[in-house]
Amino acid sequence: MLPILQIGSLAIPTYPLALVLAGWVGLEVGSRVAARLGLDGDHIYNAGLYALLVGLIASRLGHVIAFWPAYRTQPLEIVELNTRALLLWPGVAAGLIVAAWYVHRRKLPWAAMLDAAAAGALAAIAVASLGEFLGGQNVGAAANAPWAVSFWGVKRHPVQIYEALAAVAVLAATLSALRLPAGPGTATWLAALGYGLSRWLLEPFRAESATVLNGVRAWQAAGLALALIALWGLRGRIGSVGQTEEG
Repeated sequence: MLPILQIGSLAIPTYPLALVLAGWVGLEVGSRVAARLGLDGDHIYNAGLYALLVGLIASRLGHVIAFWPAYRTQPLEIVELNTRALLLWPGVAAGLIVAAWYVHRRKLPWAAMLDAAAAGALAAIAVASLGEFLGGQNVGAAANAPWAVSFWGVKRHPVQIYEALAAVAVLAATLSALRLPAGPGTATWLAALGYGLSRWLLEPFRAESATVLNGVRAWQAAGLALALIALWGLRGRIGSVGQTEEG
């Protein structure tokens, strides 16, 4: 764990730094994949930057609205930079709407853009997960495994490393899928399947997790749902690949 990166007299929190790096890596990987698909990679940068900017603003506003009684007494905290003072879903929704608007406005091919964005998102997730490990964020459950690491005085599963490795593996499969003759969009569905399964399998290794319906882990249920939707989206595609190769 390395929550603070000390460079001379400068102390840099590693987790926020990792999030910035994750955004850049995601955009860079996405733009390179877009170029492989015959698109201008700048479209990924533009759509991604707009989505990130609007998403951060929406996440912050969502947090302010949700906890307005606290902000009302301390209004200066509204403009305070704090990675913990964000609500995920308003930011995700706003970011997706902005990205979709950009793709529609520029009349870009949806499937190819989604394939590129999926690869970029997986790369960003891998880097962000490493940042969580260094910053001691979202720690794993207590464990006696030989590879367990100490967080806050307790030996725990390095679940952040598990997630980073899973994201890299799914990214490799996604990039390989770009060479399949099943057509645009296949890589996106495979990325969704792999990521969904990884969340379903790895969530129980996390120390704390939001629950619904009397103890069901919300992210685990969401991962399983995403994997099932992805399997539905992949119906017929793998079969068509086999038929094409036989032909």
